[in-house]
Amino acid sequence: MLPSRRLHDQTKFAEAISRTALPAARCSRWVLVCAAVCGLLLGLPGAALAQTQNPPAQVPATAKPAETKTVEGPGMDYAIGPQDLLGIVFLEAAELSRDVRVAPDGTISLPYLAERVQLSGLSLNQAEELLKRKYQEAGILNQPNISITLKELVSKPVTVMGAVRNPGVFQLGATQSLMRVITQAGGFTDEAGTTVQVVRAGTSSQDQVLRVRIEDLRMGLLNANIPIYGGDTVNALPAGAVYVVGAVNRPGRHTLRGDAEQMTLLRLVALAEDTKRTARLDSTVILRKDASGATKEIPVNLKKILERKAPDVAVQANDVVFVPDSLGKRAAARGGEAAVQVGMMALLRAIFLF
Repeated sequence: MLPSRRLHDQTKFAEAISRTALPAARCSRWVLVCAAVCGLLLGLPGAALAQTQNPPAQVPATAKPAETKTVEGPGMDYAIGPQDLLGIVFLEAAELSRDVRVAPDGTISLPYLAERVQLSGLSLNQAEELLKRKYQEAGILNQPNISITLKELVSKPVTVMGAVRNPGVFQLGATQSLMRVITQAGGFTDEAGTTVQVVRAGTSSQDQVLRVRIEDLRMGLLNANIPIYGGDTVNALPAGAVYVVGAVNRPGRHTLRGDAEQMTLLRLVALAEDTKRTARLDSTVILRKDASGATKEIPVNLKKILERKAPDVAVQANDVVFVPDSLGKRAAARGGEAAVQVGMMALLRAIFLF
């Protein structure tokens, strides 16, 4: 009986402890939850304060690689030159797009084209059209859309204009003399005047203008054969012209030559192939505009000049020389011609009647 009682007492004791431990365990769980919540509430301000006082170190940004920028300034009419860097973009075939450096001979090489393409001296628009035509003719692209931009300007263009045979834009590999540049443009024309004007970009806002006499340049004077740099504009100023109308055999416009001799009235009459028989030489008039634009009449006795009784008269550019016609002389000339015709008819009639 004793062991069974003891076993029964132990069972009772274990059930009592289990009933007591269950509420304690539940209470301890709530205590732990409350402690965790309080810890979070108390730790947030501290953590925020710590973050404010000690901000995280910023990671330095990675440096971007340098990019080639398009040159600003030259427009689409800029003439491409050697060593220029061109950006060629194929919109339909991006794999063909690339930056190309113009070779010293002015050509470039592009994918799938058997021959090099000459671009020197062309504008950007002209180069685009040329490349489109090349790819179409080669059967590579049907309707290519090509865009060319100037990314780096290395060439030295010089513009030659005025009274030269082949005006245009020329690329200089190095500094050249004025006479050499004029020679590249084909030389002077017959309408060249007496002066070559060189416009050069100055250090200030105003351009520098240099003037050289053509006669000094032709004579080989060293101070006249000035150096020409990239960006200069060479203008061979054309000579003026004079006009002769009226009773002359060849009326019209006559160019003033750019030689040392000045155009005079006698030389102008020679260019007009002399005057007519009916001309009123003593009533010749020179029409000339003054600085204000008003036209004034200068009477000249051409008859005395031809008879060497009066000095020759110089004419200026844009002068108009008018040699009037005599109505009386014209009527007399017509009457004489009529009399001659009547006499010839009478002579012929007499011969046939005889």
